[in-house]
Amino acid sequence: MKSKLVLKTILLTLGVIVILALSVFGVASLLAPVTMMQFTDSLGLRAISGDYAYQEYLRSEDISYLSRAFLIAADVRSDETAAERFEELYARKEFPAYCEEQDNKVEKPGEMQGFSYRAYLCGIAAQVRYRLMRSEEEGDAVLAFAAEETGEDFPQGNPFVALTVAAAGEKDAAFCARIKAALEERSYPQNADLENIIAILEEVIHE
Repeated sequence: MKSKLVLKTILLTLGVIVILALSVFGVASLLAPVTMMQFTDSLGLRAISGDYAYQEYLRSEDISYLSRAFLIAADVRSDETAAERFEELYARKEFPAYCEEQDNKVEKPGEMQGFSYRAYLCGIAAQVRYRLMRSEEEGDAVLAFAAEETGEDFPQGNPFVALTVAAAGEKDAAFCARIKAALEERSYPQNADLENIIAILEEVIHE
């Protein structure tokens, strides 16, 4: 009888502790999404960390948290969520200034001077859209987006580069052929990056 009472007391105590823990976690989630974002990221819970980053964006309207939320969703292949967050990010009027600010914050090695944060974000977005595409029309839209966000001088790390990496990684010969045609149609000036991309595309196309 005594042992049953002890067991009931232990179970009751554990139950109270669990309820309190969940309550604290819930309150922290509402009041301190940044803290929870950092905490869950430190535990390797990337997707949840991204959701907390998005919560903080909704609370503060700080575009940096929206950018982080998008990148994490793309990284964990939560592509529909990533696409929605990028559309929201891309539509923000301060998006160009934010990207320029990030470029100014980062000291780049000489060989990376041509890289830009905007190209990086748009390249990831192109990869997300590629993974989500289900029709030829959607493929056209992905290529049009890549072209719109690629400068006439075919700069380093542009969205066509990211798109090529995604399609080549899938050994998608058909879409690689479409990328190659899009590049040829736009007559970019020859440079090392373009030559490397064309070589990769041709290798996949002719495998």
